[in-house]
Amino acid sequence: METQTLVIIAILVVVAAVLVAGITFAARSSILPARRTARLKQRFGAEYDHAVETHGDTAGAEKDLAERLYQRQGIELRDLTDEERRTYADAWTTIQQHFVDDPVRAVHDARGLVESVMRDVGYPEVPTVTADDDGFERLAKVLSVDHPAAVADFRRTHAAGHLAEADQEQTENLREALVAYRRLADSLLGGLAPRNGGSGRDDGGSGGERPASTGDQPVENAAEEGR
Repeated sequence: METQTLVIIAILVVVAAVLVAGITFAARSSILPARRTARLKQRFGAEYDHAVETHGDTAGAEKDLAERLYQRQGIELRDLTDEERRTYADAWTTIQQHFVDDPVRAVHDARGLVESVMRDVGYPEVPTVTADDDGFERLAKVLSVDHPAAVADFRRTHAAGHLAEADQEQTENLREALVAYRRLADSLLGGLAPRNGGSGRDDGGSGGERPASTGDQPVENAAEEGR
């Protein structure tokens, strides 16, 4: 009788252990994806929503964003020197001045400045932005890990067709395209001085909005955020 009792107790212990393990696994399986989602949303902001819309589901979006984080880990960016920042700031001032007489050229030069800054800080194989959606998307993805806020503005301008129309004589569209490039340059450089010490009006001459050239958040956290 005692033997039967011990067997029953042993079976109950095993069953209880299995149930506890199952409950723990289920809880962990539900908590970890939620944490991953929260981290990715915090890191990418509006870019997370764009990825979900593009892929049509959360799983595909999060896989895409996690891959961007993983790829970014292999890129070592550097901070520009004060002299390099001043050089780019002066170049931007010149671009703004040219906008009055030749807005198309100014927008093209602004695009070139963004690409040049990306190369200087260490982004490999910088894609050229053209009216082609693939070129635009490559640039947006490359920058989205470090500069999601600026990329969100960039996407809004592109979605409105302003970047694609930058070869046309439509001054207001060109102005918005210039502002989009300004925000990317501003984010990459860690802030450009307001024009004429100015008022902060966002016409391509507003003050800096991001704190550092190497990104919004430390890349060391990328692997953890993508899990």
